[in-house]
This record gives sequence, C-alpha cells and structure tokens, in this order.
Amino acid sequence: MPEIVIITGGGSLHHARPLLEHFGARAAAESVRLPGALAAHDPQLVITFDEHDCELGMLTGEMARRGVATLQIMDGILEWRRTWQYPTSAQKRPLNQPALAHKIACLGRADARIMESWGNVGKCEIIGSPRFDPLVSEKREMRVAPVTGRPLRLLLMTAKTPGFTPEQVATTLASLADIRDAVGGRRDIEIVWRVTQNIHRDLGVSGTVHDTTGMELQEQLRTVDAVITTSSTALLESMLCGLPTALLDYHNCPHYVTAAWRISCRSQIEPAIEALRSPPLERMVYQDFCLHDALACATPALPRMVRLIEEMLRVRRTCIAGGGGTIVYPHRLVDDPDEHVAWPAGRFDLERLYPGHPVFGRRDLTDMQNELEAALGTIERLHAQVDTLTERLHRIPGYAFLARALRAIRGRRPR
Repeated sequence: MPEIVIITGGGSLHHARPLLEHFGARAAAESVRLPGALAAHDPQLVITFDEHDCELGMLTGEMARRGVATLQIMDGILEWRRTWQYPTSAQKRPLNQPALAHKIACLGRADARIMESWGNVGKCEIIGSPRFDPLVSEKREMRVAPVTGRPLRLLLMTAKTPGFTPEQVATTLASLADIRDAVGGRRDIEIVWRVTQNIHRDLGVSGTVHDTTGMELQEQLRTVDAVITTSSTALLESMLCGLPTALLDYHNCPHYVTAAWRISCRSQIEPAIEALRSPPLERMVYQDFCLHDALACATPALPRMVRLIEEMLRVRRTCIAGGGGTIVYPHRLVDDPDEHVAWPAGRFDLERLYPGHPVFGRRDLTDMQNELEAALGTIERLHAQVDTLTERLHRIPGYAFLARALRAIRGRRPR
C-alpha cells in the first residue's frame, strides 16, 4: 500500500504529477472521497488541493482524526471573490478559515500571511509550486526594452473561472469588450486571445483555452511581449517569464495578489497598453517584488515540497511511536531563509532608475574617492567651527541654552 495518497479530480492531476514522479511507488493518486474507502489504503499522509468542497473537507478532517497526516497544497492564488462571494447562498462554507489539514503548502509569503490571519498560525509552509519549476529554472530576464518596429504582441486572458456569478461573468465580459474596442483596427497591436467558458463567442474573437494544465500557456508566453489578465494564477506565470503584466479588474474588489499595472476602467486601457509596450524599469522592479512576495521562486519548489512531506511523515512516526493519539507539528517544518527576505531585483540599478542623477551614472572611482575624502574633510572643518561657536556662545550671558542645543545637534552627527 502507498504511504502517500494524493486526492485528485476536477483537473488537479497535473498538480500531483511532479510528486507522483518523485515518490514513485510510495505515492498514489486517488479520486475516492469517502473516508472509509480511503482508510482501506492505510495511508500515512493524505494530500488534497482544496477543502472548499464539502466532501474534501469531511475527508481531510476525518483522516486527521484517524491519526493520518494531512496536507493541503495550494494549487492557485487566493482570490477575493472565490473566498467571500462564492457561492452566494447563505449556506456557503468558510474557505480555509481555518483549514482542516495539519499543514498548508502555500505559494508564497503573501498567502501564508493571509492564511495565518484566518486562524492557520502554525500550519502554513512557504513552498511555491513545483509545476512552475521549469519556468523558475529558466530564470528569464524581465523585459524592459521597448517594442519598436513591429506590432506589440499582447496576450489577453481570463482565469479558468471568469466569474462565480452571472453578474461577475458579465462584468468580466464588459472589460474584455472594452479592450477589444479600444485597440480594434490598430496595426501596432496584435492581440492573442486566451479566454474561457465560450467568452470568445460573445466577443466575436478566436482564441480559447483547450489545455488547463498550464503547458499550452507556457508555450504561448514565449511568443508574446506583454500580458493583460484577470485575477488568475497565470498572473504569476506571466511575471515569471519576465513579461510586463497588467491586472484587468472591473470588479473593483481587493486583491491578495497584485501587479504593477491595473486596469479598472476603460480610460485606463490605452495608457496601460502603451506602458506595457515600453515598461518603465521602476514598474518592472516593483513587479519583481510582487512576484516574489506571492510565489516562492528564488529556487525550484519541488525540493521544498519533498522536504515538507518527508518531515510530516517523520513527525507522525515519532508521535505514533510515543503513544500519542494526536499529531503535533512544529510551527515551521521547512524554514528557508531566502523565502523570508525581499531580495533586490536583478535589474535594481540606481543609474537606470534615476538616469538624470549626477552621481549614480559615474564610473570614475578614483575621482569619486578623492571627492569623498575632500567632502569628509570639509565636514570635519565645519564641525570644528560649530564647536568653536558653541564655546563662544556658552560664555555670552543669556545664550547658554543655544550652546546646549548646538552641542546636542553636534552629538548626533557622525564624526
């Protein structure tokens, strides 16, 4: 019997594939959601990709009560509408507030903080997404060069679920129609459409999603210059490819994952597209920060995921051997210092960020050292003059208070 059972279904098999390939016979994918049927496999660890479904929530809770380690792997970004506005009935269940699993493999620092604020302190592990590892390994440079001499090739796409209510779908459709109308007929822009749920028919365009595993998207991202997308995990994939990426949102709702550009009304469309054509470096540096806050991607995620799983199994064995009926996990099982630091982007360059500054573009090191030494000498002489003035003021009746103030200021200045 496999010691690791991964619950798949609903299009989640591609998320499980890296783990199945790594663990081999130690892991198996199952679509069964009944606790009794799953218990027959006698697993040590059960992995799910969602708890919103009632059956999955019940399964996770029951496995934990039976002494089986449980892990929820986040297969996509947190999204406001899915969290708070779906389903719309009064019977909707809280989503991960808190989660039922022992541990949650989070995409990045940002969603770990949010999940912890929902009562999941001690459960969140900053892991990333193994299915993005090929993009992480490529380490593609961010595009800052303007697109000139040819049309801007712009990928316009939606999330797999463009809305959770008919009203939300209509709002998303309206935003796409505004972009279609704003750039229609322009020869300097070529739109590549990638939309879902037959929205392309309503828009009268060609281009829909045939593959939801992400492979088709990764190939498309290699052929475009910039991306506009609704709130979706594809936002992170686009940023990983170094492409200027704008978030299309007419819903005007909060976002757990943000972007350097945001389009929330028709008047913002053309300025945003022109900025994507020639992206300012400061925007791309901020986009790099947004990416690394939302996704642990400084290094591939699979080694961290494997380490988390092995540590969960080890702690469970220790608890069982000690006769304890409850599995107790440490606050962090995988503590990667690199994922707790916001490192500067590779393109963080003061000369390029401030091209008109008289200092940051200089390369004459010897002259700059001489000027610095002269400036430090000048500062020392000014300090000496302040000391002399202070002593004189101290001897003048009624000015001692001013002398004390100068001494205080002088004391705070480095010598």
